[in-house]
Amino acid sequence: MFREGPFPASLHSVVEYIAGALFIALPLLLDYNSSAATAISIVAGVLLIAVAASTDWGLSLNNQIPKPVHFALDWLLVAVLIASPFLFGFSDESTPTAIFLVAGVLHILLTIGTRFGRKPEAAERQVRAQSSSSKVRAAADDRPKPPASAPTGDRSTARRS
Repeated sequence: MFREGPFPASLHSVVEYIAGALFIALPLLLDYNSSAATAISIVAGVLLIAVAASTDWGLSLNNQIPKPVHFALDWLLVAVLIASPFLFGFSDESTPTAIFLVAGVLHILLTIGTRFGRKPEAAERQVRAQSSSSKVRAAADDRPKPPASAPTGDRSTARRS
């Protein structure tokens, strides 16, 4: 699906919850002069938390957004964060501009470095088969196997009695 980065998806999730809370709190703590910067920051924070809470991973609340969609939404969010000071006219205010630009760059680095995918099933089975635990091996053996092909009617291989 994606290249496997050094950060687990659970770390990505925690960072998004924290970043969302910061985006909501920073306009109030730093008293942005621009109402556009305040509004965009709060909306971005709410969206970050909502997407993190709805993505299909361990720290989610409802598992509605697949990881590939989350990946695409992260790229869209980064574009909006970086462009916001210029699109919404608060680029002359240094504090929110710096916050939006730095947050956009850090979020794209986090997105690029996140392991969104799962282990391929064959590799997972191989690890389980090599395990010293009999329970792990038994669990690997209990997996449903593909159905055997139906007989073709060829009697040359049939057993004669």
